[in-house]
Amino acid sequence: MKAIEIQQRRQRILTILNQERKIEVRTLVQKLQVSDETIRKDLAVLVDQGLIKKRYGIAELIATNNSTPVGLRDKTENRAKMLMAQTALKLIKPEMRFIGLDQGTSVAKLAEEIKQLSHKTIITRSLLSLIALKNGENEFFCPGGYYNANDMAFQGQNEAFMVTNTHLDISFFGSGGVKNRPGLCSTSFTDAELKKQMVEQSSVKVALVDHTKFEQTALVMVLPWSHFDYLITDSQTSDATIAKLNNQVKVIVAR
Repeated sequence: MKAIEIQQRRQRILTILNQERKIEVRTLVQKLQVSDETIRKDLAVLVDQGLIKKRYGIAELIATNNSTPVGLRDKTENRAKMLMAQTALKLIKPEMRFIGLDQGTSVAKLAEEIKQLSHKTIITRSLLSLIALKNGENEFFCPGGYYNANDMAFQGQNEAFMVTNTHLDISFFGSGGVKNRPGLCSTSFTDAELKKQMVEQSSVKVALVDHTKFEQTALVMVLPWSHFDYLITDSQTSDATIAKLNNQVKVIVAR
């Protein structure tokens, strides 16, 4: 079975739990029409992710903060994200030609700054980034696939193929809430898988995480901070949080 199908099944388990809060394992087996062993493996992964708890044959959802759709997040913390984007732009060296842009409003702010550059090749699945890049002097590609309205991004196997077969000099990643999580997070399994693939194909990896993300919890843990070269945040992130992060990744505070 393809990895994306496994992730979709686990996403469906979470959807069911979001509706019912708790459910017997045998009921999940019947609903999803897979083996008991398969469901138990899925549940073990979700337990490790801190999304559910399981005991005595019952799976129960652990409450997390719901993620605000990207379209509604666009104007929140606007100045902090602008400063983060300007800081991120400085990491793009003249010799770097191929740039990857993940989804999210912080990354879209960077796309606006990238318009200052020329002769770069940019790969992104973010609709907001595509709009920001349209009047610049750079080439850009969108892999296409299913359009996720909440994330305002394209997600699917076309993206996986393009990223897997592309070398990126530097890539920039958005994140869901990371409260009590030891790394970059995402709002969906599909997005998490695409983030991982872009990390693997990138020479330099940069996470853009504003202070509000340290106060929220997202659905899926993607990768530990140690997989990234830099983490850019804003000055409202607490000193204690920055000190803790500095043990795992080089933190740059945008001011």
